[in-house]
Amino acid sequence: MPITTLMRRRPLLAAAGVLAAPRALHAQATWPNRPITMIAPYPPGGTTDLSIRPIAEPLGRLLGQPIIVENRAGAGGTIGAAAVANARDGHTFLAFPVAVMTIAQHVMHLPFDPATAFVPVAMTSIAYNVIAAHPSVPFRDVAGLIAHAKANPGALRFGSAGNGTTTQLSGELFADATGIRLEHVPYRGSAPSFTDLLAGRVQLLFDSVAMPAIKDGRILGLATLAERRNPDMPDLPTIGELGHPDALAVLWFGVAAPAATPKPVVDRLAEAIGQALAMPVATTGMAPLGMAPSFESGETFAARITRERERYGALVRRLGVQPS
Repeated sequence: MPITTLMRRRPLLAAAGVLAAPRALHAQATWPNRPITMIAPYPPGGTTDLSIRPIAEPLGRLLGQPIIVENRAGAGGTIGAAAVANARDGHTFLAFPVAVMTIAQHVMHLPFDPATAFVPVAMTSIAYNVIAAHPSVPFRDVAGLIAHAKANPGALRFGSAGNGTTTQLSGELFADATGIRLEHVPYRGSAPSFTDLLAGRVQLLFDSVAMPAIKDGRILGLATLAERRNPDMPDLPTIGELGHPDALAVLWFGVAAPAATPKPVVDRLAEAIGQALAMPVATTGMAPLGMAPSFESGETFAARITRERERYGALVRRLGVQPS
C-alpha cells in the first residue's frame, strides 16, 4: 500500500477507534440493562441454591435489575455450568459449589474446561463441613480417632455422597494429613450416608449434613473442617486448631461469569455481591443448612480456585478415581 494512502487512512482508523471506545464504555457503564439470571446447577432447596437465593432480592436492588435464580440440575452440576459457559448475553452467571470448579474436571468428562470457560466473580458462602462419628466409637475427639485408626488400620468406615465428591475427598484428605487408613463407603447422596451413620453401619462422616444430629446429641461432633469455628457450634474446634491444617476441606460456594465477560462488569457484580452478603438477610437465609456468608473476590478468589483445583486433582489421581 502506498505510504500516502496509508497516511490518509490513519486519521480515519483513529477516528473509528475514538468512536468505538465510547460505545464499549457506554455498554459497560449501563450494565445491567435487563434482568440477570443466576443459574444454580442443582435442585432447589440445596446448599448451592441457598448460596445465592437469600441475596437475590437485595442484589437486584443494588444493581437496579431483578435477579432470577434458575435451577438447571443434572450431570453433577455440569449441565447448568455448560449453559453459563456458552452464554453470550452478558447477563447470565453461575452460582456454583466448590466441586464444579475444582473437582468435576478430574472425575468427569466435561464439555468445557473450568479453568478457561469462566472468570471467578466472588465467593458467597461456606458450609461448615464436620467430622461426625457414631456414639458407639471408643473415642470422643480427633486425637482419639487418630490413635484408634492407627491401632486398627481400615477398621473405621466413613460414608460419603459418592465417589469423587467433596464428602469423600474430605475424608481422604483427613486420612492423608493424619497418617491413618479409613475404609470408604460411597452412597448415592448425603442423605443415605447419614442414615447409615445413624444406624452405625458406618462410623464416620465428613459432611455438614450431620450438624443437626450433632446439635441434638444423636451423633458426635469431633471437629469442623472449615477455616473458622461455626458460630452455632462454638465449642467444636477447627481441624487447624487441632494441629492438622492440611486436613482443611472448606465447602465454599461462589459466582462465576463466562470467560469473555468484561472486567468492569465482573468488578461491579462482585462489589454488589459483597454488599448484599453484609446484609442480615444473607445470614438468616443461609443458616437453615448450616451455611454462612463469606465474601472473597478478585485475584484472591481466583488463586483459591486454582490452588484447590490442583490439590483435589492430585488426590483424585492418587486414589485412582476414573472420569465417568
